[in-house]
Amino acid sequence: MSKRLIGIILIILILVIYYLSFTTEKATSAIWQTEFDDKILSDPIPVSGKFVFWGGNKGKNLYKLYLINAQGQKVAESVNLPHLPFDPIVIGDKIIMADHGRMLRAFSSVDLKVIWEVPSNDLFELPPFKCDVPVLSQNNNSIAKKITPCVTQMSGKSIFCIDPQTGKQIWDVTVLDGMKNYASDKVLIAIHGYKDIKNPVWKCSAYDLEDGVDLWNLEEIVSKETPLFVKNTCILTSSEGEVIVVDQLTGKVLLKNDAKGFIAVKALDQGVLLANQSYTTIAYLSLLTGKSWTSSIKKDFVGAVQIGSRLIVADKVSLRCFNIDSGEVVWMKELGDIYGLSSHRNGIFVTYKSDFSSRTTYAACLGADSSENLWLANGSSIFKKPCPTADGDLLINYDGSIRLMPKPQFKTLSNTPTPAVAMPDPTDKVNKVFENKTASKTKTLPSKTEDKKTNAESNQAIPSVLPTVSDEDAGW
Repeated sequence: MSKRLIGIILIILILVIYYLSFTTEKATSAIWQTEFDDKILSDPIPVSGKFVFWGGNKGKNLYKLYLINAQGQKVAESVNLPHLPFDPIVIGDKIIMADHGRMLRAFSSVDLKVIWEVPSNDLFELPPFKCDVPVLSQNNNSIAKKITPCVTQMSGKSIFCIDPQTGKQIWDVTVLDGMKNYASDKVLIAIHGYKDIKNPVWKCSAYDLEDGVDLWNLEEIVSKETPLFVKNTCILTSSEGEVIVVDQLTGKVLLKNDAKGFIAVKALDQGVLLANQSYTTIAYLSLLTGKSWTSSIKKDFVGAVQIGSRLIVADKVSLRCFNIDSGEVVWMKELGDIYGLSSHRNGIFVTYKSDFSSRTTYAACLGADSSENLWLANGSSIFKKPCPTADGDLLINYDGSIRLMPKPQFKTLSNTPTPAVAMPDPTDKVNKVFENKTASKTKTLPSKTEDKKTNAESNQAIPSVLPTVSDEDAGW
């Protein structure tokens, strides 16, 4: 071998070592790591001091629910599930799961045995959701309404409310056309219409959560997008992509924005994040002040998390942290190929690859103050959302690896050594004012038709005279 060739090889080796040493972020050492026997196919959910998820083998049509403890050890597993399941939800000590075989089941959080089953005549298009139902309860000699978490499940032309303890139906809502989407907060909001035409027309109706009674129907034709909720309002999108803000209890249109072609993608503390239909532009609209700002995104909106006065947005290739009031970019981080973003403790969790073809997948926890990782893990498959524990962060990978990452040390926010760590709600001090004050005028996003007049009544939207909440009160 010639000296020249040896020299070239040495130079290449030095460059590779330099790249790996100085341009690749070093993974954080896990406190411990173990392996699970099966593929893990859903995010873990805390239940009665343990964690539940479903896993199995899609190729062989084998699925089970699993329970693990905080040390990653399997505590229980269910019988084989006959059909592909939706992700479970937890209500009290019950695990509720629907499958694509038209069956809704409740499992014990102790041993994952089936407690009850409810069949359906129609296929489920959506997983079950939690809703808070006012139920009459007797306390001593008085009778009062108590808010009780229940299960809602959409099937065909109906939405059913189910008692999670017994599986018995509490009430149902049925429409003449067909259900397409729904969500609940203070009321149940249903999107329904006819599905068997090329250009479906979707309508919006609201129902009382206590007994399923019809409350109001919106005259405006809406899109099929999932309704979002901010305080007492419901955020909908018209068929032409206009944002519609509706009072949940009365159905009164508080604000209709003239800018078209948008989708409401994320409800935030005091506003809503929008995206255009090609997902090349995002817009933040404050429902308190009516002020808005826009920003372009490189490729495909992935998710957004608000932390105090910061809004962290992920597109397919990068993270950006905005000042939520001004839209100013505080920091930015290029990651490559992002698969998920979610809130975690007082910060965010993101899972990604350096590029689409890479065999290594990363998981990172970050705060809102900078783009520096608080911990970083790597694996062979996509990571699931971590669960906070008193000792650290339980991190699970699709490939079955389970590890405990060190508890992140946030620079600007305090760490509380409890399994569930939540951001201080910066709107606590203004909720009562928000709910009781009479609305004042609100501005909208810029209209595409400058000479179009604004509906005066629709601008009586959200209270604007509210006490200021500082970053310090929010936990900064």
